[in-house]
Amino acid sequence: MTAGGSGAGPTAKWRIFTGLPAGLKALIGLSFVVALGSYMVTPFIGVLMVEAVGMDIRVAGVLVAVATFIQFGGSILGGAVVDRLGLKRTMVGALALRTAGLVLLGLAVKVPWAAYPAVVLVAAGPALYLPANKAYIVTSVSDELRPLFLGVSSAALNAGMGLGPLLAALLIDADPVVLLIGLAALFALITAAHQAALKPVARRPAAPVAGPGTEAAGAGARTGKRAALRGALRPVLFTGLAFYLFFFFQSFMGLYAVGVSDIRLLGWVMLLNCAMVVVLQPVLADRIARADYRRLVVVSFALMALGTAAMALGGTPALLGGTALFTLGEVFLFLRCDLELVDRVPDSPAFAFGVQRLTAGIGGLLAGVVGGFVFAHYEAAGDLGGFWLVVAAQCAGAALLALLLGGRRRAAAAGPPLPEASSAGRAVVR
Repeated sequence: MTAGGSGAGPTAKWRIFTGLPAGLKALIGLSFVVALGSYMVTPFIGVLMVEAVGMDIRVAGVLVAVATFIQFGGSILGGAVVDRLGLKRTMVGALALRTAGLVLLGLAVKVPWAAYPAVVLVAAGPALYLPANKAYIVTSVSDELRPLFLGVSSAALNAGMGLGPLLAALLIDADPVVLLIGLAALFALITAAHQAALKPVARRPAAPVAGPGTEAAGAGARTGKRAALRGALRPVLFTGLAFYLFFFFQSFMGLYAVGVSDIRLLGWVMLLNCAMVVVLQPVLADRIARADYRRLVVVSFALMALGTAAMALGGTPALLGGTALFTLGEVFLFLRCDLELVDRVPDSPAFAFGVQRLTAGIGGLLAGVVGGFVFAHYEAAGDLGGFWLVVAAQCAGAALLALLLGGRRRAAAAGPPLPEASSAGRAVVR
């Protein structure tokens, strides 16, 4: 039997992957297709609202901001939905919501009021899908293999995120109605594939609760979640800081690239960012999981500080070099944040990932507000590089905070194993 993925080379890791149940392998592949289809439309929603629907740019801006918060912050509901529906049904339902949203978005070109429910549905889909997707993986593999397969899942999602906008750019001159209805048909197929390929998985057994009756048990479960979350305040804090700083990069790199070079540079920057995550995170997953928590978080924020300081120099070499340093910090930090949160809320991974995405939504919202004022200030002053120096200072402050408050990783209590899904997956499946 395979004890785990620690120290395994690429060949051994490939054998581990091929030994997975068909449903779990299908989910990892489908994750790429979901991200590809999503990022063919998500980065362009604002443009579609203004150019195709004819919406006022200020209204479109507010609608996109609300949709972004729903997409991330709405994931806090993922745990409750999973508790009621289960992981597979939650993912299938979330994809159905996104499919309906894309249909409405296509109709909004002719019927503008349909844009409002369309954007909400398009955002609500990933809000429920992504926590359930990661929770399905965490629940399906052993604790030893959790870092590897969270890294593989992240790589699949980032590959889709990187290629989606490039593919959409090739189709940007197409009829928006045809493009959106075509994407809706793609998501209908993806929904059907999830329904056909995935097998329901049992949840981790909840810890025993004192007191008779279902009501007491439910109250105990809720208390257990709150207690576990209180123990996860440091990882939640650093997750929020990580996303806050990351959204400066994601939201303002395009404006900066236009200011110092041209928009084509943005494509290369984002491709480098996604490619590094895809290649490095699965390879380094075991080392990231074993590394000293405080040291890893400090080094990650320090790399982000160095990267954003390099971006302030302007020019293509500085932007690409700065992006490489920033992404290296991202590779370390985001996977470890996932692992820390799941370790501290072991009985409800969907809830843990919902909390993670809620902090991402808050971080993104704050970065948008703060970054907008800071960028406008330095743009007016004719010194766009100063914007990245402000971001670098914040990254350095986060590294100092991690040095003071980082603490150490707490081992999760081992629960009883779940039933094995198949004989082929006995080495890895609970």
